[in-house]
Amino acid sequence: MINEAFSHLHHELAPCHSRSFPRRRSEAPTDKVSVLLEFDVRQPEAFGAFSAAAASESEAAAQADRLLEPVAGLDIEFEEEMTPVPMFAEASKPVPAYALEVFATAERSADIPSPTVVVAVRVDEERLVELYQRPHVVVWPNSELSLLPRWGLDDTSGDIVESASGGSGAGDAGPQRVDCRPYRSAATIDDIRSLLGVEHIWAEGFTGDGVAVGILDEGVNGSVYPVTDGFVRPGAPQPGAAPITSHGSMCAADVLIAAPDARLYDYPFLGQPRSGGALAMFQAVLAHRALDGTPHLTNSSYGFTAVPSRREFPRHEIWDENHPINRKVREVVASGAPAFFAAGNCGADCPSGNCYSSGIGPGQSIHAANSLTDVITIAAVNSRHERIGYSSQGPGMFERQKPDLAAYSHIFANFGPGRPGGTAQPFDNGTSAATPVACGVGALLLGAFPDATPERLRSALARGGVRVVEADWDPDLGRGVVNARRAYEALRKGIV
Repeated sequence: MINEAFSHLHHELAPCHSRSFPRRRSEAPTDKVSVLLEFDVRQPEAFGAFSAAAASESEAAAQADRLLEPVAGLDIEFEEEMTPVPMFAEASKPVPAYALEVFATAERSADIPSPTVVVAVRVDEERLVELYQRPHVVVWPNSELSLLPRWGLDDTSGDIVESASGGSGAGDAGPQRVDCRPYRSAATIDDIRSLLGVEHIWAEGFTGDGVAVGILDEGVNGSVYPVTDGFVRPGAPQPGAAPITSHGSMCAADVLIAAPDARLYDYPFLGQPRSGGALAMFQAVLAHRALDGTPHLTNSSYGFTAVPSRREFPRHEIWDENHPINRKVREVVASGAPAFFAAGNCGADCPSGNCYSSGIGPGQSIHAANSLTDVITIAAVNSRHERIGYSSQGPGMFERQKPDLAAYSHIFANFGPGRPGGTAQPFDNGTSAATPVACGVGALLLGAFPDATPERLRSALARGGVRVVEADWDPDLGRGVVNARRAYEALRKGIV
């Protein structure tokens, strides 16, 4: 039964990635379940409505009350920490390009209408069947999320193992080396900068100056890192207010490795612990872009660590590309902002401790928004170009050729001796760290080539990737390890 599916689904979000599994039958059921309701209601000035709701809890509640009128009598409660979110592409329909592509400009864009609106609610479990039968409303899962700092870095079991994917180093043939517990020593920021080849681009006068990177995460420490904007809402975590040991602060440090003068926008959605919160944050990115074309690209180092039953959860983000969060991510990319997503930490060789068997290994560990065709999905290698054994493996569950690329992890950047985050973690790690390293390279390139579209940027990164294996695309490492200088030359010469 679909109502049982909602009540038994529980998702937990770890720093790349989360777990998703049915509740044990012995556990007591909750009185209400959280869902997203998408109403077939046209908003003439959608961005104005969203901004008004974000600025005022009472306005958000008033908008929700109006939306909920068609389902009155089902004892539905508005999730007050959320904000109603306009959708600009209906399910199964493409984003109208004319409406969003203008957001790439620095000028304020005209407001546009949205054909539907999503609101997060709680509803009695036994009323879900009635809710499904109501016309002009679609019911979607609203996944429960919580941060679990379970990296397993202190696990001394395991060793360097051989993988069947091939390639022992950049351009070398032979078995691909895999770095597993206990992991090899971390690299310094200077080590990674040298491997990326950023000094050549800096010498040309490009350091990421003027480029804004949106970090959708737990929050960033603005005292240490250059947080200049983000999503502000009463009663919610504020941009720049996170502790230095936060997962988002690690991402900030890793973006700045390649683009030291980039600006950071903080979207701390993990303070609103459901996928409706992530949906609102991507809408906030879109609202910023409508205002002045920023942020220029986004970083998302989170996801799921299990695959729920498709029969029980057919509308889960992992199975349905039309889930609102997947559509909203595509809207942001359609507006001109490249979206970098982590591949995940559920690789078969040494998966993170919070991974479940249904989400481990090739073909089942890169999923949901992280596997969308539109995004740039990043796997993890160490400074020796060895795949780190927890890095999730393709094919992806939406787009098969995922990951797109690999980037460096295990770095003394935010964490480590003498680093801002200290030794709360031994070093920056996970595909969570590799992704902002790649995103920082993207910011560096956009500083030099501001007119590059998301697809052109992806093509340049792929063209410049250091091939660790002979294949054009590899399910472990994509199209190679990110290299800023080679991608820069591809753009400069007009090869892509």
